[in-house]
Parts: sequence; C-alpha cells; structure tokens
Amino acid sequence: MQLVLLLLALGCGVLSPKTSFGQKNSPDIPKVSTVVAIQGATVVVSPGNSLEDATVVFRNGVIEAVGKRVTVPYDAEVIDGKGLTVYAGFIDALSQIGVPASENSGPQETVPDRSNPTFDQAGITPQIEVRAVLKPSDATVDAFRKLGFTVAHVVPQGRMLPGTGSVVLLSGDDADAMVLQDDQSMFFQFAGARGVYPGTPMGIMAKFRRLYIEANRRIHLNEMYRQNPAGMAKPPSDVVHEAFFPVISQNRPIFVFTQNALEVHRALTLKNELTFNMVLAGLSEGYDTIEKVKASGVPVALTLGVPAKPEWAAKIKADSLEQILASFNDDTRTATFRDIEAEKRNLEAKQLISRKQYLAMPGQFAGAGVPFSFTTFGVKATDVASNLREFTSTGLDREAALAALTTAPASLLGLSASMGSVDVGKMANLVVSTGDIFDEASSVKFVFVNGHKYEYEAPDKKEETTPSRRRGQ
Repeated sequence: MQLVLLLLALGCGVLSPKTSFGQKNSPDIPKVSTVVAIQGATVVVSPGNSLEDATVVFRNGVIEAVGKRVTVPYDAEVIDGKGLTVYAGFIDALSQIGVPASENSGPQETVPDRSNPTFDQAGITPQIEVRAVLKPSDATVDAFRKLGFTVAHVVPQGRMLPGTGSVVLLSGDDADAMVLQDDQSMFFQFAGARGVYPGTPMGIMAKFRRLYIEANRRIHLNEMYRQNPAGMAKPPSDVVHEAFFPVISQNRPIFVFTQNALEVHRALTLKNELTFNMVLAGLSEGYDTIEKVKASGVPVALTLGVPAKPEWAAKIKADSLEQILASFNDDTRTATFRDIEAEKRNLEAKQLISRKQYLAMPGQFAGAGVPFSFTTFGVKATDVASNLREFTSTGLDREAALAALTTAPASLLGLSASMGSVDVGKMANLVVSTGDIFDEASSVKFVFVNGHKYEYEAPDKKEETTPSRRRGQ
C-alpha cells in the first residue's frame, strides 16, 4: 500500500523537483530583494576603525547591518569572509573613466582668423555633459573597478574647458544607470588649443578671465531685463557663457587639473582674482607648492601618477641606488669627453631624486595637515596599485592613503551621507580584498557597486598594461 501511494505521489508530481524544489530559484519568480552577508571578515569601517571577525549585511544596495553580533538573514547569499578584509568602495576625485579618448586632436577645418576661432575650435565646451559621452562598455570601467573603485567624478575629454563633471557609479548598462549626480563641476585645464587662440598659458588665462567677466555681465543684464524689460533689448544668450552662471554664484566648483608648480600658481591667481570655488587636482610637482596651497585653503586631489622607474634603475640593487643618489652634485659639468661618464651618473641620480620627490609628496601634504583626495586623471589603471604601495612605503601613512580613497573624496564631492565608510544606511559600495589592500601579496576578490557583485581572480603578473591616455586627447 505504501509503495502504491508513493508511486501515485510521484505520478502527480508531488515530489517532482520542478514543483517542490525548483520554486526557490525559478527564473519565473522575480527576486523580492537582493541580500548579501559577508561573514567573519575584517571590516575597516573607516580609516583607523576596524572590526575583527565581523559581518556586513546589505539589502537592495543599502548596508543593513555591520558588527560582530549580526544575525544573517535566512535569504542572504553568504560569503565566507575568513581571511578577507572589507573596505568602503574607493572614490575617484577626478577621472575620465568610461569616457573614450577623443579622435579630434585639433581644428577640423580651416580657421579664417586664428586669433578668433569658434568656441569648439578653441576647445571651450563647458556645456558638454558627461552623460552624453559616457560608455559603460569602455575598458576603463572594469579596469578601475577591479582595483576597488566603485564611484568616480568623471569629466569629458577635451582641451581648455571640456565640459561639466558628474558623479558616476562604475556599474550599469547605460549612462543613465551610471550617473548618480549631474553637474558636479566645471572642468578646466591648461591645455591650449592647437593652432588657434588660446594656445599658450597666458592666452588661456586671458581667455578664462574674459569668459568669466562676460558671463558675470550677462547675469546682471538678465536680472535687469527680468525686473524691467521696457525699452531694453533682450540680453545675448549662449550655452558657453551660461555654463559659468552656477560657477559665479558659487553653486558649482571648478576642478582645475595642474601638471606642475607653475600651473598651481596660475590657477590660484585666477581664483583670487575672480573669487570662485575651486579644487586643485593633479599637482604633479605639488611638493614645491605645499605651503601656498595650505594657505589658500583650496581642496586638493593629488595624482596617483608617478614617473615610471627607469629601466636601468630596476636592474640595480637598493644599496647601489643609494650610492648613486649620494653622489649627486648639482654643479657637475662636462668639460671634456672624459667627463661624460660622470655627467651620466649625475643625471641618473637627478632622475632618481625627482622620482623620490613625487613619491614623498602625499606624505608631505599629510604631514603639513593638508587634507587631500586621490585622482586617477591621466593615470593607467595598471599603475595605480603599485604607486599606492610606493606612496605608503615612502612616508604616507596607510590610514591617510585609505582616507584619500574613501572619506576624503566623499566629503569633497558631497557624498558623505551615502558612501565613504562601511556604515548602516550607506550605499553598498564595497571592496573585499585578500588581506591588507596595500600589501603587495593582497588582491581584490570582490567589488560591490550599489550592491551589484563583481568577482575577480588574482591578477596575472604578466597581464598587458592598459594604454595610457594623455591629457587633452
């Protein structure tokens, strides 16, 4: 009788896998929520604040619980966090992630008057929005995400005034899904137009002043026309000058990318003359400007780029390199052909000294009490991890380095309420590594962007490098 009942049950599908066990994972049933629990990991809540053997739970892209005594929801995907370290997802203060390099390198047509080109020909397009040029399929999105970056302040490609920046999630099928916050900034750089005005630093500064002053004049004309248009011609209007309106009202900062100390001084000069909100980015030679930058109170985003280590230096032992550095003499001259070898050794020493200055710069800013974020603008993804390790081995505290990747850019971009630390209520932007992320032996295993999981294998040391992008391409 029992055998008969069993056969009947099977025949009716009572014990059929499709009907009894297939319901939970059936593709026909939509998921009500997406819940993930990373259990038993080291959780770095914020720089200097860590929890051992802790659990992080997030649901629908929002962190729900963080701590040592967290109840894991029954429906959670559980990730064994033993041996893993959880950090807040990194935030890039200024980048061009997801923006393909422009194919236009200069004027595409004959310019009748090179001293008076159109705005487009002069590289002045502040009205262009990142959303219009953002490509989720661009290789840089995944290249930087696998390093732990989950959010970036992205600006368009171009010359002097390429466009406005937006805060972008490094996840999504289209630009609309990626853009988190529009109109974050106006982007400016000392990259002159090719073959037309303004092509020199002085020309760029003069043109910027003229644009700003004219935009300010138009604001006053518009206000006068609004109050009493009788007998008054309609004020002129164009998208370039109107892009300056929120800058003049100090509702939108200008992010200025600088490549050397002279450009830092020029940027600060413009700010002091015209009184706009500014963020200094890049500062490749910022070690010569620390005191002036500190006195200005201007926020800073330091480059993650470092000059490549010379091939000849990579083949020499550390003690030999120190001997080369110790032998440097700034007065060395090549009087005859017999002095060429001494001149060569002196130039090699100077090359190493210059590189050491770059590496020591973030630590010097931190030591001077100047808060800063990091920017990947113009930096290859394949160089970021090694450069960070070199920074932390030449004077930059690891907590300060982590702050420059998380809490500092979150504050700079007005995102502290939603990201920058591993706290309840914040967006589930997380990077999970196999140990301390600044250790060479460590690698990124998981990255979560707004709760969406990306899993990565340990990087191949022989992996080809991502082509670099030069400024203004």
